[in-house]
Amino acid sequence: MTDRVAMTQLEIPDYDLGVRGKLVRASKTQPGAQLAMCTILYGLSVTDEVTDTPYSNAGNGYPDAQLIPDESTRVELPWRPGTDAVIADLAGVDGEPIEMSPRNTLQRLRAGYADLDLAPVLGFEYELWLFDAADAAGQRRPFGGTENAYSLSRSAAADALATEFINRMDAVGITVEMFHAELGPGFFEFTLAPAPALQAADHAVRARQYLRDLCAERGLHASFMAKPFADKSGAGGHVHSSLTRDGVNVFSDGGRTLSEYGRSYLAGLLTGMPDTVAMLNPYVNSFKRIDPEMFTPAVAAWGNDDRSAACRVILNDAASARVEHRRPGADASPYLVASAVLAAGLHGLTEALTLPDAGETAAHLPADLHHAVSAFEDSAWAAKLLGKAFCGSYAATRRAEAQRYDQWLSRTITDWERNRHLEHQ
Repeated sequence: MTDRVAMTQLEIPDYDLGVRGKLVRASKTQPGAQLAMCTILYGLSVTDEVTDTPYSNAGNGYPDAQLIPDESTRVELPWRPGTDAVIADLAGVDGEPIEMSPRNTLQRLRAGYADLDLAPVLGFEYELWLFDAADAAGQRRPFGGTENAYSLSRSAAADALATEFINRMDAVGITVEMFHAELGPGFFEFTLAPAPALQAADHAVRARQYLRDLCAERGLHASFMAKPFADKSGAGGHVHSSLTRDGVNVFSDGGRTLSEYGRSYLAGLLTGMPDTVAMLNPYVNSFKRIDPEMFTPAVAAWGNDDRSAACRVILNDAASARVEHRRPGADASPYLVASAVLAAGLHGLTEALTLPDAGETAAHLPADLHHAVSAFEDSAWAAKLLGKAFCGSYAATRRAEAQRYDQWLSRTITDWERNRHLEHQ
């Protein structure tokens, strides 16, 4: 019997799935090895329709780019003996990550904060749907029979899954702080420990993927879809953020009041929110989650410990002072959400924007994907901080996403139309 071949799971950030990947011999991922990936990666939808972008298109033949592993992210996967995983990014001929990369966009924003001697810290929390295996007709039944939020009975039913998930994440250096039942069929939530921005996004994208993998092993299905049930809550992907200097939180003045840094940063989140909605809510379905009665805000406003506000400021003590951005959905890539939040916050800091009063609406937010993409494309500050190359590439994919839905709707006779017209006209 031969020894098991050592394998590496390459995890490559994209716009829609969070990460895509390849399973390759581990020896091919070591320093000096040559790896490549097709640049069509940034043009693939969640169901793999292809959008031509300025960087990768039919005209240039969707060329390859170098694939550079980030060795700081390499981890063993104990539940898959002989296999490790490493996050890798597409790079140009100079070896530098290409500008269209969402992970590289986040890294560039970190550098912008470093210029101000600041470091952002992020903490992600995700709501998600658990389903049993599909039946013969392809239908999925929600996991568990009740819908109570924070139900200990529902948590007990998911105990084995949650415990294994938490243990697996611990094994790869990711701390899951909480896992509990939410209000909805098969609806649960988990919270990740805060971490420096890039590490936090890496942890979030892996936690989502590894939970989906674990569920598949157990005949279950985990979904981060924003709104699968019209009459139920939607799945949020909220992100908490704070600012540190030399490891010390500077978001508050040391008490229960925002510091000048905190005020300018928060003003940026609010002022920049309309232009970044396309990154926070990237699909047509994302906007069906937006409902103020379900604590999903339609306007940019902030409040002290107010879950109805887009930005909930939490100032319990100086060490944990932070703002929870409640607009992002669970369906959005952590790299996109982190980049949207940090770009807006950096805009507020560099421009010393003025914070409106708590509860005051800073701006109304785009109500659908078409308007969100237009706001994103028209934003001069977003192009400056996120990069024109990224903005052009990402906007093309969101415009195509909205157009595909429009085309489907124009060619589809809905049940609403049949019920309204067939028997009565």
